[in-house]
Amino acid sequence: MQHTAVADIETEMERLRQQLAARERELHVHRERLRRQLELAANVHRSLLPKPIHHERIFLDLRYLPIEQVGGDYCQVKFSDRETLYLTISDVTGHGIGPALLATRVSSEVRYGILYGRPPRDIIRSLNTFICDHFSEAGLYLSFLAAQIDLARRRITWSGAGHPAVLLIHRGGTSVQRLRSQNMLVGVQRDIMSDEPEHSAQLATGDRLLFYTDGLTETADSEGRQLGLDGLAEIAAEAMSVELFDMADLVLRRVAEYQHEPTDDDMTLIVAEIR
Repeated sequence: MQHTAVADIETEMERLRQQLAARERELHVHRERLRRQLELAANVHRSLLPKPIHHERIFLDLRYLPIEQVGGDYCQVKFSDRETLYLTISDVTGHGIGPALLATRVSSEVRYGILYGRPPRDIIRSLNTFICDHFSEAGLYLSFLAAQIDLARRRITWSGAGHPAVLLIHRGGTSVQRLRSQNMLVGVQRDIMSDEPEHSAQLATGDRLLFYTDGLTETADSEGRQLGLDGLAEIAAEAMSVELFDMADLVLRRVAEYQHEPTDDDMTLIVAEIR
């Protein structure tokens, strides 16, 4: 009887080992499938990023640093005609596939406003309506900024929805102008527009513009103090000493030097110079 009991226990243990091995194989297949899906999502997300621009009237460069394979940051740079450049940048709340998919959808929706040459305030108003109509139950919100640069007149018109201020660094780094958002976050309610939803500013040859997401300004030092807008503006002014296509790397290097703990947010940085 004792021998039979031992045999039964061994048989049960073998059955459990086989079940465990089968479960591990299933988990491996699931992890591999998820890895491929994330890789595909990351490739799609990266394909939306603009390329550097060497134009007779403007130079532009970009850096994108997600903390995961896919993130909620998005940006788009497109000419509506030879002398008009649109730049849009957004930060969806959260990380992972959901925010990345929404960022992709935002890119598609915004493109129509650019193609038709709509003013920045109308692009934001239309985007907010779209998000409220289709994603109100998702609990995802986004900061967003749309800028239209008239290269012939050297003039920028912008409208922001809860997005960090664009930094306009005047030639030589002598002063930094903050082009602040005027409206509430996209998706928080049906009407997010302020009484003055859009503004314009004059540009000059040699001026530079910084567009970014708050992963930069929320970087904290060893005492928990965030870099903030003033800290980034100081770094940007100092970085005017290098060529435009070296500027983004220098700014990010200075931000990394300030940073104490690993970042928990994506970072997107666009730098442009008026020619």
